[in-house]
Amino acid sequence: MFKYLFSFFAIIFLFNGCSKNAIFPTDTKVYDTPTNYVYDYEEFYFESSQEAMLRGWLFRSNGPSQGMIVVANGMAFNMSSRFTEWTWTLEKGYDLFIFDYRGYGESLGEVDMFGFVDDVTSAIAYAHTLNEDLPMVVVGQSMGGSFVIDAVAKKEYPYVKLLVIDSTMTGFAAAGEELIKQYILLWPLIWVPSVITPDGIDSIDFVDKTETPTLFMVGLNDTIIPPEHSAELFEKAKEPKALWVVEGEEHVNSIHNERVKEDLLLTIGNVIKSEGSFASDVRYYEQNTSN
Repeated sequence: MFKYLFSFFAIIFLFNGCSKNAIFPTDTKVYDTPTNYVYDYEEFYFESSQEAMLRGWLFRSNGPSQGMIVVANGMAFNMSSRFTEWTWTLEKGYDLFIFDYRGYGESLGEVDMFGFVDDVTSAIAYAHTLNEDLPMVVVGQSMGGSFVIDAVAKKEYPYVKLLVIDSTMTGFAAAGEELIKQYILLWPLIWVPSVITPDGIDSIDFVDKTETPTLFMVGLNDTIIPPEHSAELFEKAKEPKALWVVEGEEHVNSIHNERVKEDLLLTIGNVIKSEGSFASDVRYYEQNTSN
């Protein structure tokens, strides 16, 4: 139950526009570091809006790079706990750029809901400057997916060839209400998210504003943000688009399914190389037999 309550209060803090690290559920703990592994990587600091200074890690492909993958985490933990989930792409011929939002990890600045969208915008643009010849894929997980949708809808990035939106919500009020419904003791608060949600941040309002091919992924056992949110976003998004539903996986865990990982690699390769087509597609993946 703790993880659900954490998610609920994280959303409430976001809604309320809290800007003080003392009360916002940020995470500055160091969980892991690239120095524990044999990676070719560099650390960078780059500017975002409102005087925020963000930290990012660039991991270089083990061979000639075909493209760059940029990852925007969710709001729980930070990049030091997430980067190893994506370093497998290095062996497949892709550079990897991952960063922390303001107030997370060692990134500097006051946490701010709209500022997080600016952080994604800045990270995409900065990662491109590191190698302007590489086409880019942007991954957004959980709330990070919402920020990615908003950022790409508001500005064109011709070098971004694919969005991968994993386990995100249609809107923050809707996500808060879903969490409240799970616990009868919280039912008296069901009105709170819709009342205090700021305008101009919900993914459902922006998902049809981009021409970038978009792949939505969601675990069928996601109890943080129900799969219906991804289905609604998929329905409203412009083509080309796809929806992958993964049996047995929970929140932001779809990438742990080996078939999903294989198909994602193939999809990224096709989009970057402009081979084949990326048209509307709905897929259902069975649970890993090893799970």
